[in-house]
Amino acid sequence: MDINKILLLYSIPALAGFSVLLPKNKKIIGLLQASWMVFSFILALFIVKDILSFGFMSMFNNSIYLDALSGLMIFLVTLVGTIVSIYSISYMTNEVEEKIQNIWKLKGYYLLLNAFVFSMLLTVTVNSMGVLWIAIELSTLASAFLVGYYNREAPVEAAWKYIILCTVGIAFAMIGIILAYYAVTHVGGMKSLGLNWDYLVTIAHKLDPDLMKVAFVFILIGFGTKAGLAPMHSWLPDAHSEAPTPVSALLSGVLIKCGIYGILRFAIITNLSVGNDFSNKLILFFGLLSIGISGIFIITQKNIKRLLAYSSLEHIGIIACGIGFANPLAIFGALFHMVNHAMVKSLMFFTSGNLALKFHTKDMEHLKGTIQVMPVSGTILLIGGLALAGSPPFSIFISEFYILSGGIEGNYWVASILFLLFLLIVFGGLSYHFLQMTIGPLNNNVDSNISSTKYKMSKSGVVSMLLPLVLISILGIWMPAPLLKLLNEATKIVTRGHMI
Repeated sequence: MDINKILLLYSIPALAGFSVLLPKNKKIIGLLQASWMVFSFILALFIVKDILSFGFMSMFNNSIYLDALSGLMIFLVTLVGTIVSIYSISYMTNEVEEKIQNIWKLKGYYLLLNAFVFSMLLTVTVNSMGVLWIAIELSTLASAFLVGYYNREAPVEAAWKYIILCTVGIAFAMIGIILAYYAVTHVGGMKSLGLNWDYLVTIAHKLDPDLMKVAFVFILIGFGTKAGLAPMHSWLPDAHSEAPTPVSALLSGVLIKCGIYGILRFAIITNLSVGNDFSNKLILFFGLLSIGISGIFIITQKNIKRLLAYSSLEHIGIIACGIGFANPLAIFGALFHMVNHAMVKSLMFFTSGNLALKFHTKDMEHLKGTIQVMPVSGTILLIGGLALAGSPPFSIFISEFYILSGGIEGNYWVASILFLLFLLIVFGGLSYHFLQMTIGPLNNNVDSNISSTKYKMSKSGVVSMLLPLVLISILGIWMPAPLLKLLNEATKIVTRGHMI
């Protein structure tokens, strides 16, 4: 692989951040940001192609390590970053006109957005587990400022809650990493390489199993907090509901998967040290707990963005169950679900953002009859809502089916039955809410707000919603060969616990 490609990938967020400081026109600022992100996505595709050609790559004195699992995450970060940037053109322009009244506030948004993207790219490409920990903590700091972007009481409170809980969680992860490093030095491993993932997998069978079990518990709690797994999820609904809509899409679409990525990397090492049962059963337990708890909150929810946040809790639980079933089919389904959820959740946050701008509320009691008021957004809300709930023929149904099939194939009968039961409960709750919002009777109390608003969806807004909608529709019936190969190779890494 050309080293310049990965250097350029790291550089794009910095270049984008610098370029948005120059123009004075808010739309040009958004177009510049979107152009840089499109470039980063195209570059990411070439990097993924190289990964699939070479299997894995190590560079910069072994500080950067790229394999299919890294490639999948690079693909997700740049894809969602691109879609979010396109959506931000119209959304943030409207925010400047109605709320911000300050062009430098808008530029600050894009600076933080680029820092956020950079931190996630660093998380999924570094070799050292210690640097991965630093990168995840960096993502917390960058995204916290975005959560509190509006500088009002509720967003600032949500940002502080997010920082405190994730920092406490990440401290647990640090303890786990320290314990793993001690296990390496205890068996005479090379201290200079003691935190490098590619070295750890080669000596994992020598590490003290009891010590690695304790280390994994700390890692699961620490990175599980970042991933939003129950019961460490309480930051998630507040942060998702108070952040600007594009940021909510990034938090839900990619950031929580970075937490799962950290768990996966460490689980591979743990499995090679102590066997599969210990880590898989723990992950499966937290996955089922997350889906079960999400169902309760989804049924009783009144705020659309909090509804989507609790849906993220459900889907991160689904991914965890796929990993916990430890079957190649289920793990393939879990990795595929990461792609599907990123697309669907971005689509749904964009649509809810359009509705909030038009109706001047996030209260679902007042968000009814949306198809009558906003035919495009209302229709997409209905289609996307059904896809999010797991309806066929959309791709989320396919990945959920793979996970369930893998669970049954692995003889996890009780867990599979609970998995299916929880999914049915969530399906009912989500379907009810989205049908009410789209084809329910229009609430007369919000007529004046609707008629007074100036918001009209722009071309960039339409494009940002059509892209994920098209992807989840196509992936429900057909998967491109490169994506299939990427998912298969990433599955091999997780199931076999060694380099390709």
